[in-house]
Amino acid sequence: MEGGARYHQYSRPVVHVVDDRNEKDYRAAAEFINDSPADVVSIQHEFGIYGGMEGRGMRRFLSTIAKPVVASLHTVLPQPDAMTRDMIRALAEKSERVTVMNPMAIQILWREYGVSPEKVSFINHGAPPPSTERREAIKQRLGVGGKKVMCTFGLVGAGKGLEYAIQALPRVLRQHPELVYLIVGETHPSAIHNGVDEYRESLTRLVGELGAEDSVRFVNHYLTKDEIISYLAASDIYVTPYVNPHQICSGTLAYAVAAGRAIISSPYLHARFLLGGDRGLLVDFASPEAIAEAALCVLGAPELQAQLESRTRAYGQSLLWAEVGERYRELLREVFRQLPRPRPRPAVLIPVAAPAPPSVAGSAAQ
Repeated sequence: MEGGARYHQYSRPVVHVVDDRNEKDYRAAAEFINDSPADVVSIQHEFGIYGGMEGRGMRRFLSTIAKPVVASLHTVLPQPDAMTRDMIRALAEKSERVTVMNPMAIQILWREYGVSPEKVSFINHGAPPPSTERREAIKQRLGVGGKKVMCTFGLVGAGKGLEYAIQALPRVLRQHPELVYLIVGETHPSAIHNGVDEYRESLTRLVGELGAEDSVRFVNHYLTKDEIISYLAASDIYVTPYVNPHQICSGTLAYAVAAGRAIISSPYLHARFLLGGDRGLLVDFASPEAIAEAALCVLGAPELQAQLESRTRAYGQSLLWAEVGERYRELLREVFRQLPRPRPRPAVLIPVAAPAPPSVAGSAAQ
């Protein structure tokens, strides 16, 4: 998908491009798929990327696609407005199966959207395998050797609640001056208005007001997968202080669990699921004091850090891409096998021409 610019050049496996502002492109994409040898269509649905929040482009695609659809919902809102409810219902009705990345979403879909639980499958958000390199060696490479590292990665925006983690630092630094907080990732494009990155600038001012310039580092660029793996491997604490209690899925949290990190998080829906079973420390929303207390618990008790890492690492095996990819492959094959097959055309009996009767003259000769 392109945001209206067609200047990008793609190699295989990309075979078709959609201008997300042009509804006709969605119909053309569906027709292209209908004419292709594809057996099943996998739609990765997130709001705002298929022709706006109302999903005009997606509706055009769904009205045209003839192949069986499996929809993966990256967001399931528990209190949807009418437009959101209608969009998800339309997508679910068109789909043979729906997948979610948090089992809590299954009941939300049934209660708020009328989607039968029998149609919904839970498959974890995937994550890459963790680094096998020693933590201290990676710290040295990243310029934080000898430090305790607290980290948050991902696209930066106001919903991340990073200000609360920063406000927790003075109390933590009094006991652990060796701590450094890495805020890793560029600003989300939607958070930059007229070239001004107000949220990041507010975080920078806050760091200065707290006198924590030596203890907070911003890594302001889009991360490669290898960079993400390295920063996670260097972390002693991973923190997601997100402010939206209804956030049903967080890819960054899934990555941190798969990396086997000690995690501190606000109790949004995905954190409540992934960090259940004492796999992490849940703290109050918008509470620097609670974040600081949890961080001091981890930093002051190496055995607690080791326990948390062991638990996330064990559960994280089910989040690895190989495992998640196999789950999707099994589901797609199951959908394909259950589809009605076209009946074979009945055999047409073609009469064999009878031999011509012998001529009278021939009969006389015999």
